[in-house]
Amino acid sequence: NPENTKILSGSRDKSIKLWNVLASEMATISGPSMHGHTDWVSCVRFSPKAEENLAVSAGWDKVVKVWLGVLEHEYHLKYNLVGHTGYLNTVTVSPDGSLCASGGKDGVAMLWEITYGKQLYVLEAGSEIHSLVFSPTRYWLVAATTKNITIWDLEAKKVVATLEPEFEGLGERALKPYCTSVCWNYEGTILYAGYTDKSVRVWQIGAM
Repeated sequence: NPENTKILSGSRDKSIKLWNVLASEMATISGPSMHGHTDWVSCVRFSPKAEENLAVSAGWDKVVKVWLGVLEHEYHLKYNLVGHTGYLNTVTVSPDGSLCASGGKDGVAMLWEITYGKQLYVLEAGSEIHSLVFSPTRYWLVAATTKNITIWDLEAKKVVATLEPEFEGLGERALKPYCTSVCWNYEGTILYAGYTDKSVRVWQIGAM
């Protein structure tokens, strides 16, 4: 969380767990009575706005859930964000805490307004999305997909760049490595990308 005092984890057992930094379990969200996910939980994120005490989760049940912290050890469901047609791999929250973006098997990134649980628009990635991250300094969203890394300008709702490294020595039938994880540096000038060939590639991102 923003105060570096709590950790969220999601699991294949369909549960979300809240931990303190001493690795002691504080709470579990699981099952219909707590409005938990009905399939694997693939990604969980805290909102960076500490005063709102929100968290989001995404799962293989195709649903994004927004959670409101009502007590130190307790989170209640605020919204179900429904619209995806395939399982979800990732969800991320914008630096100002106003938006979240989700993506997965259906190859689209959905933008949501967190406060009111409203879908804003959809961005076509063209292949499965494995990871999403907002730029810390620009109104951009980055998607790591099976095809490439796509960077969108959210104000213009258009692609400003696609990143595809060259892979040497691949056979005709070899599966091309793809990006599964992306992360910006603090200044928003360098993008780190982890690939299925066990490599981390570093991209210098200038003005576009």
